[in-house]
Amino acid sequence: MPTRIPWDTKRIRRAAKVLAACTTLAVAGPVAVAQAAASAANTGATVHFSGIPEVGALFSSADYTGSSASHFCTATVIDSPAGDLVLTAAHCVWDASAGTYTNSSITFAPGYDNGLDSHLGGAWTVERIDVPDGYKTSGNPADDYAILEIAPRNGLNIEQVTGGLRLATTKLPEKVSVIGYNDLVYDVDGNEPIICRAKAFEETDDGVAWSRFDCPNYQDGTSGGPWIAHGGEVVGVIGGYEQGGDSPDWSYSTIFNAATIEFYTSVAGSS
Repeated sequence: MPTRIPWDTKRIRRAAKVLAACTTLAVAGPVAVAQAAASAANTGATVHFSGIPEVGALFSSADYTGSSASHFCTATVIDSPAGDLVLTAAHCVWDASAGTYTNSSITFAPGYDNGLDSHLGGAWTVERIDVPDGYKTSGNPADDYAILEIAPRNGLNIEQVTGGLRLATTKLPEKVSVIGYNDLVYDVDGNEPIICRAKAFEETDDGVAWSRFDCPNYQDGTSGGPWIAHGGEVVGVIGGYEQGGDSPDWSYSTIFNAATIEFYTSVAGSS
């Protein structure tokens, strides 16, 4: 991991101003979800939009290199006591067949929209990755979620700047708004997030129940994208069965249950 750089008091004061400005943005997050989802419902299709502060793109370099840098998955700031946790899919960060992490260093860019959002702190460094044992040892798709601990910047933890969405269990069927970043190779507008609102429902494959929603244009890169219900609860992430689905027209998530919350509680207690 890169060495942390000490920040001078002028930068800390400036960060406080950024925090004040971002408080409004964070509160507006669920509103932005509702507005974008309404737009998607009206058009009957997945739409690109300007994003929300809590959701962003993951990059494989700890030092962001500009808009040409290739993001590879989607992640979400989740509410936690320390305010430093981000949720994504386990297959985004861990290769179970090789028994190793997929990237030696990862950067998270909240609110990413054709570039970094300086009001949200720009690019943040992932300093720890937590993957459930079931996925880490055998790649169990039912455990396809992971939590990343984000290093502070300017004396602030990420949730202080972006706000955070609450982790919750899945209750099917329910309406969800799903956000993600398509890989640029599949979507020329992949530097803009996409959103679609649809009913998530239960589907059983290979004897296991999964959460599924049907919306077009969810390509590689949207893995880890949050399934947001009730305006601000994350009840799934794109992943699980077939690592989220083998077609861009439908997507899966593992069903979040008591084990998911227990994993979160364990990670949050040690961060």
